[in-house]
Amino acid sequence: MTSIMTTIRFPNEIYRQLKQVAQSQHTSINQLVVHSVQQALNGANAPSIENQLVINQIVPPEQILSDSGLVKVNGIYYRYLTENNDSIIADTAYVVIAATGNILTIRAIKK
Repeated sequence: MTSIMTTIRFPNEIYRQLKQVAQSQHTSINQLVVHSVQQALNGANAPSIENQLVINQIVPPEQILSDSGLVKVNGIYYRYLTENNDSIIADTAYVVIAATGNILTIRAIKK
């Protein structure tokens, strides 16, 4: 990976804070700033681990535990919401359409 050197001016207080954080993380200010900028640039577009692992997964009826409000996807239990707050249809598979933290939104697959 090639890199370009540039100069950035920080107010004294921000630089002091950067220096403290870099020291506490045992890294350089440069690495801290590059990592922070990468996160800022990709943060809104980078899918969460839940999104990467569960979106569009088909959930068979036996993996939806409606009495406890949990659903098992890829061996992990999540809380769930149904798309329109509909009740779970007992003999119907669902597809995961969204993930927010450990809460999945699921939609019934029409037969």
